[in-house]
Amino acid sequence: MRTIISVVIIIIAAVIGFFMGSGMNQAMGGATLFAVIAGFACTIQAIDGRKKP
Repeated sequence: MRTIISVVIIIIAAVIGFFMGSGMNQAMGGATLFAVIAGFACTIQAIDGRKKP
């Protein structure tokens, strides 16, 4: 379930980044940036969540 939520968050971040980046004529750059940031955050959350019992 966590994986599905993480993927949904990354996709939403990419869509938001696409539209924010399109305002600066860098649509794919914005989508990539937001998706990478969300991916790192989801990875850190997944690793940190497993340490706690």
